[in-house]
Amino acid sequence: MDNPSPPPPFKLSGSELWPSVRAGLGVLLLFAAGLWVARQYAEPLGATLAEHSAMGIAVFLVSSAVAVLLPMLTNLPLLPLAVLAWGPGWSALILLTGWVLGAGLSFVLGRHAQGAILRRFPSVQRHAEIDRLIHPRHRLLSLIMLRMTFPVDVLSYALGMFSRRTTLLENLASTAVGGAPFAILFALFPTLSGNAQWAVFGGSLLAFVLYTAWVLRRPEPASPPEGN
Repeated sequence: MDNPSPPPPFKLSGSELWPSVRAGLGVLLLFAAGLWVARQYAEPLGATLAEHSAMGIAVFLVSSAVAVLLPMLTNLPLLPLAVLAWGPGWSALILLTGWVLGAGLSFVLGRHAQGAILRRFPSVQRHAEIDRLIHPRHRLLSLIMLRMTFPVDVLSYALGMFSRRTTLLENLASTAVGGAPFAILFALFPTLSGNAQWAVFGGSLLAFVLYTAWVLRRPEPASPPEGN
């Protein structure tokens, strides 16, 4: 009996990438606005957050989870304020915890409320072949790489809806591992000097442009030979 051939590589077009690019640019602008506010009003904001620390942590944690559940929202403008109040370490941990919680809820909703999600967010349908991006023998590594390249607020819905082989535990673990570098980077960014911030921003932008160019220039998957 012939061994089944591996799934063909998945190719994204420019029109499929554009929503993610547009959303990423919007998040960067909002994050920059939050950074400016935190610097301009550091003393009064720091005093206020110190007086209401528990409430501030709860709001930041819940908003991090909600930002994953609702693709049109982001709480990254709050991150510079969180760093101002609790430092980069705790801020990164709270942010990542919220992402993991949100990813878990998104996965469960995708698994059990597919019809309602498609009616509300029909664009998720373009990820119906998400399993083609997951290597059958290296599933967790594939999911971690997807977590680091796909929008965090889309992937968990797509996995829950269209990937029957992916488990909730795999989704949570890949979110924690794949999201950790971004949570740390975002939390450390407000503590850097102006020149260092521009260097990180420029390097990240260059890496994203190179990755996007590589994705767009990948060859179309070859058709399997007939008669096998």
